[in-house]
Amino acid sequence: MKYLDFYGQKMAQIALGCDHYGETISEEISLRQLDIYVEHGGNLLDTAHIYGQDKAGGPSTSETVLGKWLQKNSSVKNLIVASKGCHPYKEDMHRSRINEVDMMLDISQTLDQLKTDSVDIWYFHRDNPQMGVDEIIDLASLLVDKKLVKYLGVSNWTAKRIAEANIWAKAKGKPTFAISEIQWSLAHCTKETWGDDTLVTMTEEDRLYYEANALPVMCFAPQAKGLFSKIIAGKTETLSETARRRFLTPTNLALVPKVKQMAEALSVTPAAIAMAYLTSQKNPTIAIAGSSRVEQITETLQGADLTLTEEQIAFFN
Repeated sequence: MKYLDFYGQKMAQIALGCDHYGETISEEISLRQLDIYVEHGGNLLDTAHIYGQDKAGGPSTSETVLGKWLQKNSSVKNLIVASKGCHPYKEDMHRSRINEVDMMLDISQTLDQLKTDSVDIWYFHRDNPQMGVDEIIDLASLLVDKKLVKYLGVSNWTAKRIAEANIWAKAKGKPTFAISEIQWSLAHCTKETWGDDTLVTMTEEDRLYYEANALPVMCFAPQAKGLFSKIIAGKTETLSETARRRFLTPTNLALVPKVKQMAEALSVTPAAIAMAYLTSQKNPTIAIAGSSRVEQITETLQGADLTLTEEQIAFFN
């Protein structure tokens, strides 16, 4: 496992995504995945209050299952638990929930479900561009001041908004956003193909911001729902309808022979190539591994130490 330095603590560059735990992924499989991940040296667990949640303000199956595992494995050291809150209403993604009442509701339920007094990282799950960054930072500061959250993050925010927020926070002596989470993978994707215009995907301009500021970025859907692995294995028909819509494009199909060639040359799996493409970037990057099957997590973690050279990364560009 490769690690980044996160405020003096080592942070695994492959995080375990806990989306769908207790929902479409059974509790039994979820707990086994958590065990395997930690056994391989992983220490960064990514969840969100909306994962497995039926309605805003309700319980999260993901946080509940993770809380059971954390309670049972309280002796495990150096874990970093990240969750997210203030996700917009599912029925209207442009109806923001970034306000003090919803924020405190979400964090209190998150802590109850995780069975802890504080969470290491807490993200605003979406931005509200209509709010000033000063107002949002003031809100977020409450969580740090109350010692409910150690570090603040943002999910699906542009680098421009993060920069504005952090400049203001530093000037006022407020806590800054220490980490970001967006969609980024070797396979290209847009908010249009994803089907969510509140989604933020990586651009080269944004990547340069993360590099210049040494700001860690966590990447969700880093393996594009197994796109390269399944196509190379001759199992294109097993791609889900969602994977086809988001990633099965001429641009990504053109990458398939390149992924196959490099995987064979390095004697690793296509999944390892997809993850290493992210974890080998100049900017500090974490790939979030998620799967409904135990064997897929095991396969992904087998390539956790792989590092690609600049020339190998450029091969895909």
